[in-house]
Amino acid sequence: MKRVLLIEDLPQVAQHLQQMLSREKEAELVAVESEGDAALVRVTTEKPDAVLIDALLSGKSTGFDIAKRVRAASPGTRIVMVTVPQRPIDPKPDQGIDAVFVLPGGANELATALAIGKRDVRLKGRMIVCFSPKGGSGKTTIAINLATILRRRGHSVALMDGVMQFGSLRHALQVPPATRSIVDLPTGQGMRTSLSEVLWEGPSGVAVLLGPPRPEEAELMAAPDVAMAMQLLAEDHDYVIVDAPSKLGEETLAMLDVADVILLVVTYMQASIANTRAAVDTFEALGYKGKIPILLVVNQADNAAGMSKGGIEHTLNLPVVGEIPTDWKLVAESLNKQQPFVLSSPNAAVSKAIDALANALVQQQRR
Repeated sequence: MKRVLLIEDLPQVAQHLQQMLSREKEAELVAVESEGDAALVRVTTEKPDAVLIDALLSGKSTGFDIAKRVRAASPGTRIVMVTVPQRPIDPKPDQGIDAVFVLPGGANELATALAIGKRDVRLKGRMIVCFSPKGGSGKTTIAINLATILRRRGHSVALMDGVMQFGSLRHALQVPPATRSIVDLPTGQGMRTSLSEVLWEGPSGVAVLLGPPRPEEAELMAAPDVAMAMQLLAEDHDYVIVDAPSKLGEETLAMLDVADVILLVVTYMQASIANTRAAVDTFEALGYKGKIPILLVVNQADNAAGMSKGGIEHTLNLPVVGEIPTDWKLVAESLNKQQPFVLSSPNAAVSKAIDALANALVQQQRR
């Protein structure tokens, strides 16, 4: 059942949309508001699944202004703009518009915009595995902030700790001590019915699947079950960001086998490039290259040490999709406060670089 808030200032249009919603068995109208401030109160208190907003509101706030405020107040809420054929609008999730309903559209069009019922069948989400053959590369920090940025844009996002022993997500985020983890899931197909029960709601509504809380519990996890957890998360989320171990063991290979993208985190240091070269050779031997997009992210990119983006692309024969500058102070504060820096300091250069990385990945997917 989708709980829907309607923001409409024309009584006749509001009545028409209310009647349409009343005929939709899988939708429940939370309330009708005619202006922005009251609507925002409803959003924060009622937490609707979707909000229908008239793009042509005549009050002091436009429909687009309200959409942005709704996105900020409730990142997980689906935002549908209502318009007419003479005023076309394109869906732009990063600007707070997930879908558009054009009046006088019918029930099918409205249900599709609200993502209701059978029309809510989701294509498999994109599984992005963050990997680095060298520890200390910053892949965990990049994974957390990338997941947060994608979630802030309105995508449904899961963040998975793929490091079964000494995982980092539990310590990099404000996770309550008793929070459940992947080790609490049954094996095989039984995992499907229990997965939602162990997910923890992280920053901006990111669904986090933690690794085992104790190192010895890592032995309880079989590689196929780790890969299955990824795939099940992809059934319910647009993006699954996985922080993978640096060791190319059975669990890591199981994750890479089902990945849609391998995001290789590297620095402009010779040791990092050499280790990455060895990993790329292994990927090629395993048949990943040419089958799965393998993309480079250069961390601490302002410490080039005589190297360049073009040079590293030539050496590794892979494209660089992101360059993340160094900000030791901000990153350290972020880790100590257990809060993604893209939230605490969105205008910092390192945050803007993560945002650009998210853009590149979305564009790569479209291509």
